Amino acid sequence: MTRSFSFKLNNSELLFIRLFVLLTFRSSVWSQLENAGQKDGTCRKPYVDILVSPLVEKNGTSELLLFWNVETVVPDGWIVLKRGTTLIFKSPINGTSGSVETNHFYDSPDVYSFKKQYLGYNVEYIQNVTGAVLATSSMETNPTWMTDEATLLGDLRIDNIFIPGTHDSGAYTGVLADSEKRIEKYVIAQDEPVLNQLIFGIRSLDLRVSYYSVRNHDYDQLYINHGVRGVRPLREVVEQIKEFLEKTREILILDFHQFPIGFSNFRILHLKPHETLIDYLLQELGPFIAPPQLTWNARLQDFWNLNKTLILAYNNRKMLSKYSHILWPPVHQKWGNAQELSKLKEYMRNVFANPPIGPWSAQAELTATGRKIITDKLRGLRQMAASINTQVTEWFQSDWGAKCHIVTCDFFRSTGIVKTAISWNLRRATGDSCDL
Repeated sequence: MTRSFSFKLNNSELLFIRLFVLLTFRSSVWSQLENAGQKDGTCRKPYVDILVSPLVEKNGTSELLLFWNVETVVPDGWIVLKRGTTLIFKSPINGTSGSVETNHFYDSPDVYSFKKQYLGYNVEYIQNVTGAVLATSSMETNPTWMTDEATLLGDLRIDNIFIPGTHDSGAYTGVLADSEKRIEKYVIAQDEPVLNQLIFGIRSLDLRVSYYSVRNHDYDQLYINHGVRGVRPLREVVEQIKEFLEKTREILILDFHQFPIGFSNFRILHLKPHETLIDYLLQELGPFIAPPQLTWNARLQDFWNLNKTLILAYNNRKMLSKYSHILWPPVHQKWGNAQELSKLKEYMRNVFANPPIGPWSAQAELTATGRKIITDKLRGLRQMAASINTQVTEWFQSDWGAKCHIVTCDFFRSTGIVKTAISWNLRRATGDSCDL
């Protein structure tokens, strides 16, 4: 004989059961995330970011990309883009790291502020069935990230901080990408003017200066070059640097490593191009230049105590001796001369197996050779950056981020290098691989 039972639950009891199931499931999700961190000893938070593609549309806008790097993929995990609080894009997450195009486009404001600025977009990593937000990030500027965290970062040495930088910093575009012809598209390496680079958080600039005069101290003939191609007067870049230094107390490295044209004195014996460049820098930026006697072992707080926040790193031994009161020893650039992602990664893997001592930069960009420029096989620096920059972000969120000093990129806004550097510096300051 079979007995049947029936009973009804009131609304309060039904609500209690639903909440219990929801909280139990959510607890399970968080447990998975925490256990993943404990297992590999990192306990790092899931990372999401909004990137800007280096590929530019004819109307001058660039597509927004969503990037994620998580240790554990939760069931029914999604990455979403919001404009303010309005959901405008959603995509499932199927792996621990990756990126996705959104078909939404970013039109840069004409002017950015010297205070941290929210730019209207948010990204979230969510667990769809529960609605749990596992990670979130905003598109924003970082004009004062060093001084914002001065209490934590002040005791870090300048050679032991992760410094986000740009490669060929002065080779930025002032025109639409579709006007970059065969040569130009292998010259332009950045989308943002130098001032904007600094406002977004870049703290090391790679400046390649040429001199196009037969007279000394002809400052208007100092130009920023990319290779043998002149891009713009150095004065334009120095004015932007000066404005940033006047408005903030951020510590900035100017890396003068290459001098493509006009600095070989064997042709015109009376010409002194190095002295011309250095005298110009001293004239325009002198009040900000930190004395090299601080050395690369100086703490960030030491620069702030002196109110001198500019490092002039200069790759010329004779000038280092002559101008020892203002010029710092050069940054050792680790450059792979690679034309494809796998070769660059192999080169970087070897570098990080035995990182250099002292100031050095990981040049995290592909290089176009003469033949490949002529044949246009690589399709320009924008396409080259688009093919590697999300992977570069992932590399430096790994333990490479614990070992690097300066990291330079092309089209830096298609990387997460600034936020990645800030996260690693907070870890270094606390001596812990866990996130705060």
